[in-house]
Amino acid sequence: MKIFFWGAGFCLFLLSGCGDEGSQWSQNKQGSALAQQEEQQKPRLQSAKKVGIITVRPQQIAISNELPGRVRASMTAEIRPQVSGIIQERLFQEGSFVEKGQQLYQIDPARYEADYQRAKANLHNALAELENAQVLQKRYQHLIQAHAVSQQEFDNATARVKQARAAVSLAEAEVKTAKINLDYTKVYSPISGYIGPSAVTRGALATAQQEMALATVRQLDPVYVDLSQSAAQTQQLQECLMTSRINADISEKFEVTLFLETTGEIYPQKGNLEATDLAVDENTGTIKLRSVLANPEGLLLPGMFVRATIERTDAPQSIIIPQKSVSIQPDGTKVVWVVGFDNTASKRQVRTGSSYKNNWVILNGLESGDKVIVEGAMMLKDGMKLEPRELDIHQLQGGQALSPGSMDKRTSPPEQPLKQPPRTEPQKQLSLQEES
Repeated sequence: MKIFFWGAGFCLFLLSGCGDEGSQWSQNKQGSALAQQEEQQKPRLQSAKKVGIITVRPQQIAISNELPGRVRASMTAEIRPQVSGIIQERLFQEGSFVEKGQQLYQIDPARYEADYQRAKANLHNALAELENAQVLQKRYQHLIQAHAVSQQEFDNATARVKQARAAVSLAEAEVKTAKINLDYTKVYSPISGYIGPSAVTRGALATAQQEMALATVRQLDPVYVDLSQSAAQTQQLQECLMTSRINADISEKFEVTLFLETTGEIYPQKGNLEATDLAVDENTGTIKLRSVLANPEGLLLPGMFVRATIERTDAPQSIIIPQKSVSIQPDGTKVVWVVGFDNTASKRQVRTGSSYKNNWVILNGLESGDKVIVEGAMMLKDGMKLEPRELDIHQLQGGQALSPGSMDKRTSPPEQPLKQPPRTEPQKQLSLQEES
């Protein structure tokens, strides 16, 4: 009997112990669930998203894309001899600047000096013949009144006077020709400019009007830049030029900005569009556009390959933004993301016009000073907090946009590698093994 009561008591003790452990486990579970629910109900602090932006500013845009072109000298003179002879002297330094009228070569003048003296002697002889004929005519004029000579003799004397005058004119022309040939032995520069290397040396034989030029003089300030544009893309420019020519609007100018091909830098001097060809090249299908640029430093050399854009100075300024900042909605409308005054994102609808390089010309929807998001616009929502970073607009227009991440890497010092915390998993496993 005692054993029975002792066993029943032991069972009751075990049951009570199990009940306490179960209630404690249930309370712990309910507490963790309540803590998790409270944690979910707490307002989460939203981290600001990094984005790259540009500040919209109206600017003058070119009415053409970058056009290829070649530099031409505004004036070119190929020096060729007008008379034949031996080159006695070269009177210039190759590659130097020569003035208009400066003597460049001296051809042996001996033969032409003799021709000149002979022509002058012939002129004196013709003058003497003329004087003799005039005296004879005057004498016959008095004699014919006295009927001492016949009318035929008087007419012959008059004819001889006219022949003598013609002979004098011919002699004078010969003298002038001989003098010109003598002067041609001194070869002068017809223009001012830089002279290239000489094709002949002292002692060489020069032939009158030979095919090979003795030297070439080029005027390099100003210079011509002949641009090439396809006929299909020149319509707008042609219309503007024709309108300005018809209206005789002198104030309207088309400014040319030049980019050096070797370095890609902008040439410091601005030029003006001078003329356009009214015919299309059959081989290339392009139209030649001639512009004039000042070249005081001599940086532009004939034959140099360049690129240029043409801008209309009186055209209104336009707002342009990179094309990748504009997204097209399912209904066909175009929108951009802008940054508000409190650094929050907001979507704005815009209307675009023509394209300019890799940008859109904005007709309406944006104003000067708006901050348009260019980088990091994916997964944006209205009202989202932002951390804007200003991008370089020139690099964006050139297709070299910097992302916010890359900007942080360029502006901040290199990050130090993070130290890895000590791993505790093996220790936990060891403790579990010891407990077991």
